[in-house]
Amino acid sequence: MEKSRDIKNYIDTVKNNSDFFKQYYYHSIIDSNLTKLDQILKRGLLCKSLIERYNLISLYTHQSDDFDSKNGKRYISLTEYTDKCEFITMFEAFPFHTLTSVSVLVNKDIPIEKQGERETYFDDEVFSPVSIPTSKLEGIILPEHLSNLQIKELCCLPTDLSCYTKRYINHWIESMEQYFQRRIKTDEIKKSLDELWDIFDGYESPEKWVNSAIATQRKRYGKDIRDVLAEILQELWMQKMIKSNPTCLDVIKYINKDELPIYEIQGTCLKKKL
Repeated sequence: MEKSRDIKNYIDTVKNNSDFFKQYYYHSIIDSNLTKLDQILKRGLLCKSLIERYNLISLYTHQSDDFDSKNGKRYISLTEYTDKCEFITMFEAFPFHTLTSVSVLVNKDIPIEKQGERETYFDDEVFSPVSIPTSKLEGIILPEHLSNLQIKELCCLPTDLSCYTKRYINHWIESMEQYFQRRIKTDEIKKSLDELWDIFDGYESPEKWVNSAIATQRKRYGKDIRDVLAEILQELWMQKMIKSNPTCLDVIKYINKDELPIYEIQGTCLKKKL
């Protein structure tokens, strides 16, 4: 379930459609939790202080203080594509996030700053203060390797250690219960989280080895914590949509309601899906 970072299949498509990609800023849903996309389409992009003010806990469940270069109290993180892009994921947010995640296209006619709450690690990351209204959202874009994955196959948590604490997972549960208006059984979640932290206890610096611990948990127990949460999301979306085994693209179309164009970055072309 680890997010594919194999971006080389999309580089030629981006370069061949450079005029298109240069038109927009991009905001990525890095954990592929599409409940966030639904809230963005309804309310626009909001900084953390507004999210807290409106009690929109289903939008961003992470704590911005735990993250570098993510949405902060007063800023929204965006990236852009320029001729300077070298497709180096370590230093560029466009290939690291836009070519591996679901993203919204943002009109460039908005105020931006080069630095948010703290200095960015990505050369192409910019920040918009406070909020971006829905009128500035121009579309939805995703790489083709995500389109046909079922929800249970999507990686639904980032790799930051803070996302695997009891506090975070409890907040995730509360958020999903609020969004889907259904109770979530937590026994399997708690058991899986305990398994993972038993593995973390063996690491001197667990924050550096999240992916290793996840892989160990899956090998040892057959499922990791992300598998457990993703299967829950799959069931919740099935109930909400009244559809068996919805794919990532199915859910995007469902929540988009034909309002914005949807684009798929394919290996040979950029295809408009709606």
